[in-house]
This record gives sequence, structure tokens and C-alpha cells, in this order.
Amino acid sequence: MTGVRLRVVETWKPAYRRPLILNEGDRVKVGQHDTEWTSYRWCTNQSGTGGWVPHDYLVMEDDGATATTTVDYSTVELSVEADTIVTGFQAAGEWTWCVADDGAEGWVPNRALGRTP
Repeated sequence: MTGVRLRVVETWKPAYRRPLILNEGDRVKVGQHDTEWTSYRWCTNQSGTGGWVPHDYLVMEDDGATATTTVDYSTVELSVEADTIVTGFQAAGEWTWCVADDGAEGWVPNRALGRTP
């Protein structure tokens, strides 16, 4: 898979330390929309771990409170410093899955990323 080289324009530190890891087909409880990242919903898995999941990755059930995931997904965020370079692979909502040169991976908000010259 080919990625796009991106310059970090704003330092980003993860907000959550315990990631929510989901597999395609998992059922989750669905809560509120995020007020800042509006394409995300708070979801909780069967073991009680919660995290923000892109609404596009969910198929809502008739009750409106549960959903099934359509893809494998992790809420892991990547800690990045301004002026470093990362490789972006997949966008979801207002975030991009990035890999740092040291191999660390995770989501970075698009507002913290810019194109390399």
C-alpha cells in the first residue's frame, strides 16, 4: 500500500491511552456524536472499552443504540511533533492513519498535517 508523505504542522498528543480495538462485524453500543469531530460516535464494546468511531464504519441497528462495525478499526492515536514527516495511508472523517519513520502507527487529526513540498 502506497502512502502520502505529510509534514506535521501541529504537535499532537493522544487524548486517550486505552484504545478501542474492533473487528469487522463486532456489535457496539453507540452513544453521542463528538462535538468537535462531528463524523464520529462514541462506541463501547462488549468488555466496556469505549472510543470514538467514524459513523461511516457503523451500520446502525433498528434500536438506534447499537451498531455493527463494517471494518477492522482501532482508536490508537499517533503522538507527533511539529515539523516531522509521517506517511498517511487512510483518511476517516477528519483524521488520517499515519506511520512515523520509526514505525509507530496511529490516527492524527488532519488539522495537524500538511503536504510536504
